[in-house]
Amino acid sequence: MHKLANKCLYRGAFGIAVAIILGALAAHALKDRLPEYNLQIFETAVKYQFYGCFGLLIFGILSIQLHLKLKLSAMLLRFGILIFSGTLYFLALRPLFGIEGLNWVGAITPFGGIAMITAWILLGIEILKIKTEAK
Repeated sequence: MHKLANKCLYRGAFGIAVAIILGALAAHALKDRLPEYNLQIFETAVKYQFYGCFGLLIFGILSIQLHLKLKLSAMLLRFGILIFSGTLYFLALRPLFGIEGLNWVGAITPFGGIAMITAWILLGIEILKIKTEAK
């Protein structure tokens, strides 16, 4: 197995495990400690972390099976997960840490989403190249 696939697979697997742990944390330990709005933000972060990490697994498998060059796609997906979910986790957990303000952090969140979208578009382009090369 080549290096990129290995990294995508283990990062995806561990990232999903962390997303499940954080989802359980929100459902049980944070339920009574955060306002409903903040819980929704936290759950959105968990959901997109899960999607992104599942994507990393897909990228790893496709890079092995189809020999796709997905280094940039994988990097963008990891960056997107970190920025998108990371900023949402921060915003959601502010009340627990007594942090007021810093709403500007939310302005960074869309950059993570754009990175994830770009990663998937680049994957699509790589798959289209296979079709074109086969003709």
